[in-house]
Amino acid sequence: MDRLLRGLEEHPEFRLSLSVTGTFLEQARLAAPDVIDRLKALHRTGRVALLAETYYHSLAFLVPPPELAEEVALHRAALRTEFGAEPTVLRITELAYSDDLARFAESQRFRGMLAEGWEGVLKGEPPTYRYCAASAPTVRLLLRHYPLSDDVGFRFSSIGWSEYPLTADKYARWIAATPGEFVGLFMDFETFGEHHPARTGILEFLSALPGEFRRHGGLEWATVEEAVDGPPRAPLGVPYTMSWADQNRDLGAWLGNDLQRSAFEAAKKVGVLARQANDAAILSDWRRLLTSDHFYYMYVSGHGADQGVHQYFSSYESPYDAYANYMNAMTDLRRRALDRLGVPTLK
Repeated sequence: MDRLLRGLEEHPEFRLSLSVTGTFLEQARLAAPDVIDRLKALHRTGRVALLAETYYHSLAFLVPPPELAEEVALHRAALRTEFGAEPTVLRITELAYSDDLARFAESQRFRGMLAEGWEGVLKGEPPTYRYCAASAPTVRLLLRHYPLSDDVGFRFSSIGWSEYPLTADKYARWIAATPGEFVGLFMDFETFGEHHPARTGILEFLSALPGEFRRHGGLEWATVEEAVDGPPRAPLGVPYTMSWADQNRDLGAWLGNDLQRSAFEAAKKVGVLARQANDAAILSDWRRLLTSDHFYYMYVSGHGADQGVHQYFSSYESPYDAYANYMNAMTDLRRRALDRLGVPTLK
């Protein structure tokens, strides 16, 4: 973040947008409060937009209402309290998007949403233009240019890649040569220092980008709130939920096998009890168990690049260990909820 702040100080045209969950803010307050200070310094520049999302980076959009609305409201309140921010663009967990989610965004008065710029829904249209939701025309869609995003996010340190090494100058030239109105570069925080350790040169690459972009007169930076302004190229319809994960761009990374579906069904059932218990701690713990990572760790299918990515992220020795641990936690939460409701359970 220090490099981003330096880039903003040295390059008045530089802009960016950040998506910071409520759970991240909670963890930062406990373990590294200086991180929040740095985020505040970035936001104070007026050239860093904050996105709205689910407070718990959860699969709230897949459980019955009002969970999604409540989590987004919690996240908005956290950003308002911590940064004085009022986000107008929504990013759903794992870049999930559908016609139904666009309608939700419209009902919550968001001006725009982020989505994956995938050929499967674009049907020949380029991802480098502003679209609107077919189901909610007031909602503008900003699409991720996944080849250029993944050049940094996944391929930067791959010595077997034909374009290795990727320099800031080369990348700026690629962006400048891409036709369209804007290029959506969406990457994880972990890209810079974790997925690609400092020894790969990723931090120097990040520091050099604003200067290299300046060399190309046709390139400008924009926050998501600036990028949604203007007329859309066309309406975009997405009748099913897509994401940014794996080759199929669906929800298979989290709900693609029997382990994941079993765990998620258990979560939904316990969620009913957690709400009935009328206990803030129980409800909060249940929401933490909706965090998408838990289900991602249970991934057992796939091959090639998809399988490698899942194995890299998991902190468990196997997906079966992840499932067993999750179900134990869910069983304990169910017992707590029943105790709170006064319902006897077997000890």
